[in-house]
Amino acid sequence: MYYTVEERTKALQQAVSKIDNLTKSCSEYTRGINDCFALLVEYDLALRGESKARDLIKFRWSSTKDFVAKLAQEGYDLIDLAEYSGYEIVWSKRPELGDVAFYKGVLINDGDFWVSTKEDNSGVADEFMVMLVETRMPLIARPIRS
Repeated sequence: MYYTVEERTKALQQAVSKIDNLTKSCSEYTRGINDCFALLVEYDLALRGESKARDLIKFRWSSTKDFVAKLAQEGYDLIDLAEYSGYEIVWSKRPELGDVAFYKGVLINDGDFWVSTKEDNSGVADEFMVMLVETRMPLIARPIRS
């Protein structure tokens, strides 16, 4: 039902590499191209070969708040997006490597840190350490095999 640690690690490494390379070719931080949502899409592509999240989002956004608002206009919330995209909600708030969280944007657990993109167009970086229980995260989701 779940992906192995090796599969999640490899997929995250591929996604980070892809976003870092895209960032080098972009003159500025561009939402949907080298932002945290793009990191999620690349992670999905590396894990599954497809990204339902990318297929669902057909709009442009200017900020995380705008993304959530436009997602709501489409009739979805973040839980809907996660479940539609092939993620199981982690209600216990106990994260594992490869889990995806939403906290002022998309974060992915690399085992030690939550990683995400930087708005200064410097690519993917550590945001903060992973805690045993992540009470500050409104949403944590784990990729599941379809």
